[in-house]
Amino acid sequence: MKKFLLILTAGLFFCIFAEDDTEDKVFEKANDKTKDKNESVIKIGGLIEAGFDIHHKVNQDSTEFKKIGVAEIEFSARPVKKVRAEIKLKYKNDSLRIDKLYGQYNFLDFATVRAGFTKKSFGLDETYFYRESIITSYLESEEDFRLLNHELTLQYRHKFGDNWRAIGGFSWAKDTLRYHQNYSVEYENERLLVMLAAIIGHYTLPNKDYTKATTFATSLAAKHCAKFVVSEVDVTYGSVVYEDEDFENINILGIRAQEYFPIAIPTKALRQIIPIGEIAWLSEDIETKTIKTQLRGGLTFGFAKNSMLQWRNTYSTILRKREKDSSLSPHRRRFDSQIVVLF
Repeated sequence: MKKFLLILTAGLFFCIFAEDDTEDKVFEKANDKTKDKNESVIKIGGLIEAGFDIHHKVNQDSTEFKKIGVAEIEFSARPVKKVRAEIKLKYKNDSLRIDKLYGQYNFLDFATVRAGFTKKSFGLDETYFYRESIITSYLESEEDFRLLNHELTLQYRHKFGDNWRAIGGFSWAKDTLRYHQNYSVEYENERLLVMLAAIIGHYTLPNKDYTKATTFATSLAAKHCAKFVVSEVDVTYGSVVYEDEDFENINILGIRAQEYFPIAIPTKALRQIIPIGEIAWLSEDIETKTIKTQLRGGLTFGFAKNSMLQWRNTYSTILRKREKDSSLSPHRRRFDSQIVVLF
């Protein structure tokens, strides 16, 4: 409880004393062309979350109650015009880790090299929900995929005009038994973002007599920002291919759609109300027809300038269908409520 109160107090302190021109990092526009021109030598940002999570496991008829405590702080420095370094620290689940640490060099106006510990270019960032969708979680944590973990990365980024960007990179895992190739093409203007991305993983599996496997996932994602609604949709396909014929291939397919509606409130305290809804559908194995469906709805109340202080409430349920089942059945439900401070 002391840690919970400490995180919440620190967040309120940041919210009160932060500068008025702080950007809303969750509901900002899809593109800000003046960002690079106005970027300062040193920037500090982050977020703090504190709340609770009620997790009900339907099949086991049990309920778990957990406190939510998350803190992120990010430092970005540009000592000279073409060089930038960035570090991001993250505290979650009672542990502190480096979430991002890289250096970047713009040797041309349209070409950049980035090296360090960072994320891969794949899909849309989910900045609203405390937990990722079932699709993102599966690609990140499952034994055979593990494609979205942050790893040591060497990346090349190339811009074509004001709207197009291509990214290519290699990543190495800590266990040295796997590495990833990552490619993406993006188009972005003031209202629209479209991304086509792929990750190819090469594995050596010591727990399976050093079987070699090739894993890949590809995603087509789009985000559209209108005056009263922001829409996201992405389609993901992935596969695991083993060299040993004794192992069957696993093919997955995921579809996710999200809508949120920022409603401005003309008061000094409450600035925004944001209803949000999401549906995610995942076939964990196309051959065996193992399917999960996730339904989530949320309501956020934004306080202070640019909604720097937010109260987020989310309810979600996951339905599951196995090969032997004739229909979807409840798998688990959860309710999250947390105070979020952006600075």
